[in-house]
Amino acid sequence: MSQTRQPIHVFPKITLKLGFWGRVTVILVIVTLIASYLLYYHGIRYKNREKAHYDELSGELQILKEQNIQSHTKNVILQQQVDQLQAQLGQVKTAIQPTQKQTWLIKQVAHYIDLAEQQLWLQHDSRSALLLLEIADQLLQDYANQPTLVLREAIAQDKLMLATNQQIDYAGTSLQLDALKKVLNQTVTVQKNNPVTQAPSQQQPQSAWQKGWQAFEQLISIQHYGTKNTPLLAQDQRWLIQQNAYLAVHQAQLALWLQQQARYQQSLDEVITLLEPYQSLHPQYATVVQQVQQLRTVNLSLAQNKLVHTPRVLATLAQAEPIPSEQAVPSVTP
Repeated sequence: MSQTRQPIHVFPKITLKLGFWGRVTVILVIVTLIASYLLYYHGIRYKNREKAHYDELSGELQILKEQNIQSHTKNVILQQQVDQLQAQLGQVKTAIQPTQKQTWLIKQVAHYIDLAEQQLWLQHDSRSALLLLEIADQLLQDYANQPTLVLREAIAQDKLMLATNQQIDYAGTSLQLDALKKVLNQTVTVQKNNPVTQAPSQQQPQSAWQKGWQAFEQLISIQHYGTKNTPLLAQDQRWLIQQNAYLAVHQAQLALWLQQQARYQQSLDEVITLLEPYQSLHPQYATVVQQVQQLRTVNLSLAQNKLVHTPRVLATLAQAEPIPSEQAVPSVTP
């Protein structure tokens, strides 16, 4: 009978008998080991994630450093170009500035010359024109180049011409002519409104005694020997003469402002011719004739109402080129 072989145990069988606290201790150890493993695992993952983020930031920082270096290099190149452009622009400004300043100065002088011509043409004011020419000449005192010297010479010639020009009081003469026109117009109005000049159909009926007395007056004539006989004027004739004298004074006033010497004297002579024969009958005629004779002495031909030399020089300078040639100004290249 064969015997049953018993298994041989290499390691001895250990049987642990743990109590309650032993089991609790084992469980706590196991939990501690699991928690330690989990913490270690998460720590490794966090460290790897932080390392990857650090590597990413390091790469971006390196890119920014390279871009900053490139930007700095570009800024240095750009600053060099800016410095070069500023130097070239300085050369251009140095070449152009005197011409621009002279052009502006000539335009300012031309403005004062235009004002002087307006004073002469519109108001016939030689004093104001001389003052404006003096201001224009003072603007050119600090410049001694050829154009300004020529312009100052022309201004000096026009100043001399105006200084030797006869000063005529145009405003005062015109006001005197206005006063004569008012006198003649007032006289005309009085004569037109006089009841004596009304038509026979508008006069009041006369009595038989008045008609007889008028017939008796026509039979009597009184003559003064040794004196010049002045023809009597009817009311209509007197009104017509005063109207013609009024128009002649008005024409003389227009000729005054237009500086037409012949027309001015001709109009005043016409006034004298119309009123002088009747000034012994009408005292106001004698006053008008006396004032007209005084006004007739005004010589408009000696007055100067425009500048001669300065406008011609300004026109020549306006046509001149401000820059002689293109090579005078250096080119600007970026």
